[in-house]
Amino acid sequence: MPMHTPGAPQTLHLFGDVVRAEALHYTELFAEKPFVPALLLYCSNGAYRILSPGEDHPGSYVAEGPLSAERVRVNFISWPSEDWNRNVAFHVLDFDRTTGGFTQRLRLPGDPEPKHQAGRHTEVTDLGAWDADTTWETAEPLLHETFEALARG
Repeated sequence: MPMHTPGAPQTLHLFGDVVRAEALHYTELFAEKPFVPALLLYCSNGAYRILSPGEDHPGSYVAEGPLSAERVRVNFISWPSEDWNRNVAFHVLDFDRTTGGFTQRLRLPGDPEPKHQAGRHTEVTDLGAWDADTTWETAEPLLHETFEALARG
């Protein structure tokens, strides 16, 4: 039986356990989001977080197949955050694990034109379990060599 103090506020747990972590290196960027390296954390309950030198936003995802598939499309909708002016954004990323590349289409509310981004990616498995509370400041030093390798292609 869960313990709860009557009258105390209950914390809403938005993130499940991290089930996959991807290091991203953007080679084509949307001008308003010029952050080349990023860490994408997928959680067991369909939540995600993406971290970079200038962003930290959560959202929900639905994968069109297993995340581990050689090719998989993942649909993301960000939750309102400061990163998107307290609004949402919709992203579709197509990952190709055979080439290590990905493409991304970004749609913003009220904007009829999608933004296109692309880059390279790799799953991050050698550092143990990730936590949904990970920050860019704690992750980047651990992944510095991974990001350097992605930058080199």
